Amino acid sequence: MAPKYADADPRTLRGIAHPLRATLLYELYARGSATATTLAEAAGQPVNSVSFHLRQLAKYGLIEDDPDAGGQPRTDARQRWWRPAATDGLRVEEKELSRTAEGRASLAVFHRTAVQHWQALVTRFFSRHEDTGEVWAASDVPMLLTDEEAKACSEEVLAVLRRWLDHGKAAASTAEVEAPRRTYLAVSMLMPHQTDLD
Repeated sequence: MAPKYADADPRTLRGIAHPLRATLLYELYARGSATATTLAEAAGQPVNSVSFHLRQLAKYGLIEDDPDAGGQPRTDARQRWWRPAATDGLRVEEKELSRTAEGRASLAVFHRTAVQHWQALVTRFFSRHEDTGEVWAASDVPMLLTDEEAKACSEEVLAVLRRWLDHGKAAASTAEVEAPRRTYLAVSMLMPHQTDLD
């Protein structure tokens, strides 16, 4: 089956502007499916708050009930399993969204939220002070490419990341006890190099 993308509309962009909702989406994409209790532990947030934001994500069509997960009858809402509605992520169609006033306003909020998120990631990366045994890695590699080669490079890197994403989901779904797993976030950017640094 081909991967299913969620093409963002203005309403969806407003739905993911909240930082906890973005965190919950990351966790669900990494895990495949999870309960509010599991996600609350991962996010370090109260279960009732996580449950509320999961319902909001469902309202915006970003996640859905996963009736086949868990393998046991549910006795309360905290045992409800959620999964991403789109198997291969969210694609923001900026050109399409920018055609309407509502779309442009939603894009402005989305861009502001994304900039804050990425700045926080970079700050966190370079602010760590001790070796905790976790893996922290960053690189910037200048490459002289045509536009078509750059696109191919980007697709190849994404394919590798998806392979590891699938590996983590498969390993998490087995009953075997192995080394503890944590959600890692791979951040990748490919862009023309800015040589004018003024």
